Amino acid sequence: MEGAFLRDLKNVILLTIALFTSLGGRAMAFTIDVVKVGNIALEHCLPDREIKDKKLLFVHGSGHGSWMWKNFLSYFAEKGYDSWAVNLRGHHLSDPVDDWGKVGVSEYLEDIGKAVKKVGGNVVLVGHSMSGLLILKYAESHQVAGLIVSQSGLPKPMMQKRGIEIKGPMPGKGQREIKAGAIMPMKDREMVKNVLFDSGNVGEESVDLVLKMMGEESVRATGEIMKMELAPAKITSPVYVLGFDISKIGIQTPVDFNKVVAEELRARDYKVIEPGGHNYMLEKNWQEFARQFEVWISSN
Repeated sequence: MEGAFLRDLKNVILLTIALFTSLGGRAMAFTIDVVKVGNIALEHCLPDREIKDKKLLFVHGSGHGSWMWKNFLSYFAEKGYDSWAVNLRGHHLSDPVDDWGKVGVSEYLEDIGKAVKKVGGNVVLVGHSMSGLLILKYAESHQVAGLIVSQSGLPKPMMQKRGIEIKGPMPGKGQREIKAGAIMPMKDREMVKNVLFDSGNVGEESVDLVLKMMGEESVRATGEIMKMELAPAKITSPVYVLGFDISKIGIQTPVDFNKVVAEELRARDYKVIEPGGHNYMLEKNWQEFARQFEVWISSN
């Protein structure tokens, strides 16, 4: 109901929120908009003052939406960053799609391109999981101020080149159901906690949020992403890789997987923050990740 209601509103919904920062209780106000660009919607947090020279565009992972970045949007708006989060087509506040079979990598790259154009120049792209690979592909032919690739693996061609085979069962109660070209959202609470979170580092309200908001994902797009050829040599923007301990979700590799990802993507920096799960931005210590992003953005 919430998503349908917002989609029925006009292009921009303005809500002014006054927040107090930890700096002596000084008020830092920002404005939250929901902006439509054709068939996609972006959430926008615009500080009332102290705009930094770089803008941020957050891109969600599989079956997620701008809602997953709610903590980061407000955090960076408080810090003076013009912050945006895009909903790829068929996700959250964006228009639904009639046929997921028509949604692949090229369609998502088109959505990212529309969002970047709306945000404007000097933008840092922040990708999560599948969108970490999407923003890298976008940056092969577009210059951006920086790329933060978080909790993303590598496409199969890169894995095969390094001789890496990932082994390990999916924790929880098996794989997600597939219907009419779409991967259905997770509905099992324990599976959400085990797969998407560091189970000892997440509040029940965050699990509730995922169960309520998680949507469908394109089978075609996920398959294309895993087979996608990446050319890091074509990427001139600085890259930062944020990883996590994949053994927590039952995946075993014979190498330091995060280091391999950073090497293959020619990342300028990489870091693993613990504790932290796949959906770190909704966990109890999310601010540690946000601060790490802030340090990297300000220094690159």
